Amino acid sequence: MAPHLLVCISNHTRGVFGSPEARATNSIICERSPKRCMGWLRAMLLAFILSLSSASVVSAISPTSMEGMTFASTPQLTPANHFSDPPSPDSLSPADCGLYSYSPGVQLAFSQQAKLTADSTLRGESTEWLVVMPSRDCSIDETAMRLKVQKIGAIRLQSTILEHTWVITFKDGASAQEALAGSDEVEAFHPMVEFQHDKRLIPNDTKFSDQWHLRNTGQGGGTSGEDVNITTAWNNYDGTGILIAIVDDGLDTDHGDLSPNYLDNLDYDYCSNDGNPNPSTWDGHGTAAAGVAAAYGNDNHGVTGAAMDGDLIGIRLIACSLSDSTEASAMLHQKGNVDIYSNSWGPSDNGNTVKAPGPLMTAAFEEQAYEGRFGLGGIITFAGGNGGSNGDDSNYDGYSNSRFTIAVGAVEDDGERSYYSEPGANLLIVAPSDGGASGITTTDIEGSGGYSNGDWTDSFGGTSSATPLVTGIIAQMLEANSNLTWRDVQHILVNSARTNDASDGGWFTNGAGHDFNHQYGHGVIDAGAATDLAAVWANVQPEVNYTSGTLTVNQAIPDNSNTWTTFTHTVNQGMKVESVEVLFDATHSYRGDLEVVLVSPDGSESELAAKHSDSGNDWSDWVFTSNANWDEMSDGDWTLKVRDQGNDDTGTLNYWSLSLHGTNAIVDSDGDGLWDSNETTHNTDPLDPDSDDDGLSDGEEVLDWGTDPNSADSDLDGLSDGDEVNTYGTNPLDDDSDDDGLSDGDEINIYGTDPTVYDADADNDGFYWFADCDDDNSSVYPGAVEILDGVDQNCNDMTDEGFSGLDSDGDELSDFDEFHNYSTNHLDNDTDDDGLLDGEEVNLYGSNPLVADADGDVDGYYWFDDCNDSDENIHPGADELLNGIDEDCDGLFDEDFQTIDSDGDTLTDLAEYSTFGTNWSNPDTDGDGLEDGAEIWYYFSDPLVADADADVDGWYHFQDCDEGNASINPGAIEIWNGLDDDCDDLIDEGVYPPVPEQEPQPSLETVRVPYQSYVGETAGFRATSANTDDEIQWLIEGQNYSVDSALSLVFGSVGEKNWEVCAVNGNLSDCLNGTITILASPSSTGDGEASGNATGQNSGSGLSGTSGAAGGLTSAQYFAIGLLFLLVIMLAFLVGRRGGGGGGAVKWSQQQKFTNPGSAKLPGAPTLPPSDNRWE
Repeated sequence: MAPHLLVCISNHTRGVFGSPEARATNSIICERSPKRCMGWLRAMLLAFILSLSSASVVSAISPTSMEGMTFASTPQLTPANHFSDPPSPDSLSPADCGLYSYSPGVQLAFSQQAKLTADSTLRGESTEWLVVMPSRDCSIDETAMRLKVQKIGAIRLQSTILEHTWVITFKDGASAQEALAGSDEVEAFHPMVEFQHDKRLIPNDTKFSDQWHLRNTGQGGGTSGEDVNITTAWNNYDGTGILIAIVDDGLDTDHGDLSPNYLDNLDYDYCSNDGNPNPSTWDGHGTAAAGVAAAYGNDNHGVTGAAMDGDLIGIRLIACSLSDSTEASAMLHQKGNVDIYSNSWGPSDNGNTVKAPGPLMTAAFEEQAYEGRFGLGGIITFAGGNGGSNGDDSNYDGYSNSRFTIAVGAVEDDGERSYYSEPGANLLIVAPSDGGASGITTTDIEGSGGYSNGDWTDSFGGTSSATPLVTGIIAQMLEANSNLTWRDVQHILVNSARTNDASDGGWFTNGAGHDFNHQYGHGVIDAGAATDLAAVWANVQPEVNYTSGTLTVNQAIPDNSNTWTTFTHTVNQGMKVESVEVLFDATHSYRGDLEVVLVSPDGSESELAAKHSDSGNDWSDWVFTSNANWDEMSDGDWTLKVRDQGNDDTGTLNYWSLSLHGTNAIVDSDGDGLWDSNETTHNTDPLDPDSDDDGLSDGEEVLDWGTDPNSADSDLDGLSDGDEVNTYGTNPLDDDSDDDGLSDGDEINIYGTDPTVYDADADNDGFYWFADCDDDNSSVYPGAVEILDGVDQNCNDMTDEGFSGLDSDGDELSDFDEFHNYSTNHLDNDTDDDGLLDGEEVNLYGSNPLVADADGDVDGYYWFDDCNDSDENIHPGADELLNGIDEDCDGLFDEDFQTIDSDGDTLTDLAEYSTFGTNWSNPDTDGDGLEDGAEIWYYFSDPLVADADADVDGWYHFQDCDEGNASINPGAIEIWNGLDDDCDDLIDEGVYPPVPEQEPQPSLETVRVPYQSYVGETAGFRATSANTDDEIQWLIEGQNYSVDSALSLVFGSVGEKNWEVCAVNGNLSDCLNGTITILASPSSTGDGEASGNATGQNSGSGLSGTSGAAGGLTSAQYFAIGLLFLLVIMLAFLVGRRGGGGGGAVKWSQQQKFTNPGSAKLPGAPTLPPSDNRWE
């Protein structure tokens, strides 16, 4: 297989041919015109894939490997090589869509991302996948695609900026890999991985408030004049009308120096997904960058930006983890409105990180270049990186080394490289920043947020500050000339840059006269010169692109050698170079040991990789970029030099490729790829790209195919040269491309065959394969006699026609049906010899004519009529018996007994047999005196279980609520006993408890106590009760006495002595109390002894006491005694209500309580058992 093939793709088809010119040049060049751009876009990838052979790449894109990208559709890959032969036009999808329609850069990004995500753990945890999955007709129907991916287990589908590339979400990574790998419509896939970018490190240097980067007068120790020469540009241009997007960690939209230029209706926060890009308190990076680019100036307030009157928006992106999709969305945000995207961020600057943007971000770069600013191209600036102290190189950063972005380095206030600024052949320009005596003064988050406690900071710097400064100056350029394309902007910067640090030995002049230095690119940006040049600039010619295709090497690199290993590629196409890309793939266990240099035909050396401390493995499909060859001519030898400058670790250069981008060096007025001077040589029209109007440009005919550009059909086969190349894939110089004896035109126009595939008559029956329906059978051909064998002998797309109306054996089945539908013998009317014609079995009986039918029980009915061919008593027409069997084969059983009640018990015989299990000939199956029907319908009892009256009270168990008690039944009388005597579910209803008997009340009848006595004399106390069973108890001076009636006491001291007497019966008592006066000696008071103490009073719950009559009492005294007596009674009643005892002095040994038996708690009604009736 030739190592390099020319790949040409038009808008209609694809083709792969190895023309002499292609084999000689091993190259492709294509303008970005509608007719040829797709050819170049496809060329790089196909040539790249054709010659890949390293195991690392194979494992990354082999369809059998889940560790990398899988190309599931054609072309198919094998573990050994990705194409066993060069792919034919048919090996790709029939329309330009999917992976192979993307640019080489995007395709390469897919390959790189597949390798980066090859880790099985990562894939197992990933639920979100980027998938290239075009529809078969290349249409874009998101609804249909959503249904399609749901069938393979996806739960969400999201479109991307790439047509036919989707973000598909699964429940888990394992199911995602299995589903995607198993789909034949998936061309490539890899997991979406979130990542974070680092802000460019801000060096911690001295603050200084003067903006020396705009006008350096030597303040702060800097060198006068080392600035961007912007003050003269401000006289004419201040960025008015140009919109700058600061893509960063947020932007303080209310800052007094930013808000006058801020457009708050176009900004966005991709971290919070809203329209408020204001930063967190600690995220002052974007606010500072915005001030450098476009702080509002000339207002006696704060600072000024380079584009002091430009429009400004913030895009908050790097304050959170992000994905390829999010980056791409941010880079395309307001594509039609934003002019410049300023990016002061990128991968880590630690010196050992090599990272490129994903396929979506790569596609976003391309889309901005070719569609942004309404086709002029969006301008994208990127910080070149702050890893200079770590041995980092800007070319190791796939964001800043993209040819679609402008990589910006940094210089100090003395014009020399800032110590942190990364070198790189990809650097286009540098701008002032910190690192010297002074930092950059710019806006800060208002208040205490950001870098300082104020609203401004003087410590900003890094390439993070140099980048927005270049952004602001580009805004002035676009104001000066609004028609500048993205390439025009780069041309102007190259041609207007100021050479700084002239003593640095790294400066060299390239073949076109441009000064270049890997530390400074083309020099310091000069705003005055750039705007002046922009104002008069004429747009550059359309871009043309060249690629060498993949140059396979597979050569070991000598270890620790000062000798260069070189590889040369000759370019024979003339073009004016702008940027150069080198695809480099080397296997090495310590890639930091390798030095890689590209030497142009003019001798300009681009240092692509330098020895540095990077222990990472391999340079895997890495694209280096160089701007050192600007405006040089492409013709000649381009040499790649590689050497290993470290010990022990060795490696191999696997392959490389060279891509040149620029403009045509020689005039091609009609853009047909043929220079005007050559058009005269070939007698073609220099103003007509297709002189013979055959669909191939003059350049394609002369340079690619060798056909006659003045003849539409060079081989005179009836097909135009353009149709042969673009549509049919035939050779326009060979009238019979497949050498089958049929001209290409005849195959297309007459026979409809493929002119690239040899046509033959394999069975020698006189008919080509495209006319013969079976070219392996000589008895099958158009016009042959049809026979009944299931074969289309005469090739009329019908089989055994003519036999459908023929019945050779007279069995009422056509021969065609017997052969094709029933497999019976069309010459035997009873194939199974069972006495039934084949037609009768099929049409009448529905039986199998291939199987003999029999009557097994000899009852006169065949098996297909008899529902039981083993019982002669069962057949259609038999008498039905009550036995659960369908005797008459009508699909019903016992149906004759549905209305018969043989025993007259109101249950049909069928119900008794099949439902209740009772004897259909006995009305009382259980012999309990109740008919089966009555038990079922009335009593709800079980007719199979005899019902009894266990207590012989005349009530069955299902009526009686207590079958063990004859006194309890529905007819009993309710009594007060806590039971439901009458079975009505109520207890003791309508009856009441008996009245309890009252205990007798104790009552004092008489009480005799002297009202006075003398010391040493006997005093008598006497009391009686109305009830004989009452007990008399005395309490005298705290001493208890229990006597029947009388008590005698002798007192030993004078004074008032207390007494109390009670009649006690159980817990009840009737009491009286009083005092007796004890004197020292007897006194004469008459001869009578008084009884019934006038000071006594009743207490307790009994009746009041009485006193003996005293002689000589008057009526008034009687009245007084009566009142006193009544008062005593009332007091006694009241005291009795309180529990007895007067004055609280007496404590009885018995408690006086009364319990009413009528209030005793009655026993609860018993819980009756529920009815146990299985027939309810």
